[in-house]
Amino acid sequence: MSGLHTYETADIRGLESALKQLHGYCSELQAHAASATGAVSAQWSGIANTEFVNCVQTWQVGATILTSYAEYLATWAGDAATQYESAQSSVGSMWGGGGGGAGGGGGSTAV
Repeated sequence: MSGLHTYETADIRGLESALKQLHGYCSELQAHAASATGAVSAQWSGIANTEFVNCVQTWQVGATILTSYAEYLATWAGDAATQYESAQSSVGSMWGGGGGGAGGGGGSTAV
């Protein structure tokens, strides 16, 4: 194994975008769950209401963790892509290619 890997910055940016979408989707789910809890609590009482609220609260704990990690990973992917893009630009400038890393064009680079 040579320790060499290739990457496509567009793929990393795509991952960043997908994780941002996941974060937004998770946030929407949490809002809907909170809304449903309020609606059910207005209609139900007693043990049925208590059990439903407990279930939603348990779910919210996991959803909060998922939402925050989606945001964290999106930031991480964005930072990684920025670092790779900076490295490509530096290498391209160093070799007179004006950026773009491997050959000065795309965004695919072997590291």
